[in-house]
Amino acid sequence: MKNIMLKLFLVATFFSINICAKDMGTITNSQWANLHLYKGVNQRGGPFTFDDTYVELEFGGRYEWLDLYGYVDFIDALNSKSSDKHKDNNFFVDIEPRISIDYLLDKDLSYGALQELYFAFDIYYADPTPGDDKGLKIIWMGLGSDIEIPWLGKSGVNFYTRFVEENYGASNEHSFDGYVAHINWFKPIYNFTDSRFLSFQGYIDYEFGSDLDNTAFEKDYRTSDSFQSYIGFWVHDKKWALGYGLKAYKNMTQWKDGEILNNRQTDTTGVAHYFNAAYKF
Repeated sequence: MKNIMLKLFLVATFFSINICAKDMGTITNSQWANLHLYKGVNQRGGPFTFDDTYVELEFGGRYEWLDLYGYVDFIDALNSKSSDKHKDNNFFVDIEPRISIDYLLDKDLSYGALQELYFAFDIYYADPTPGDDKGLKIIWMGLGSDIEIPWLGKSGVNFYTRFVEENYGASNEHSFDGYVAHINWFKPIYNFTDSRFLSFQGYIDYEFGSDLDNTAFEKDYRTSDSFQSYIGFWVHDKKWALGYGLKAYKNMTQWKDGEILNNRQTDTTGVAHYFNAAYKF
């Protein structure tokens, strides 16, 4: 399976290349940052559902060869006893740099709907839960692209392999384990005024091909794949945004659904609801 994926990766890269020079003047350098307050209901991440109110610092931009997106979540931001994450781990970090292959080669690699190619990375970090010495340290690495998709417009489409440094003590630590198919989009769909509009935005992550079944516990409770998708409708203005998102999960973070663990039934498949208000810097 790994050899097949590698061959497909190389073939896709080869046939995407043409001999035209890239017009670097079409790249606009930019930067942005938002501060969100989220309320999440029936979130998944681990074997059980949880509710929490958290603060997220979201940022991104483009500078020549670097396309960057990322966020830092501060969990249980209100320090509320009603949060299922009260006195649990403190934060979660996701940094997603993409390096433009077009820019590095000074070539236009676009073809049809394909607009630009990247070396793509996604770095996850979460601190350990109280009483544990291992948290989450994972890097996805692979090939990324901007693709013009009918109606959605320019969307990020990336394919990664995963390297797992830490995974809360799971057996796949310190190894390459599995693959990820990813897509994200941001589509304005209605203008209220010149500066206020409604957007349809979200992403899909499908992780697959993992070998997380090396112990008796993992054979009973873990899976080889995981799916999540966020579907959001947000109202944007120049300095603020309000949003609602529905998030669908299947075997979230590779936990089997409906098994009895510590006298509780695992719940890793279903939907969650996210409500947020954001300030734009």
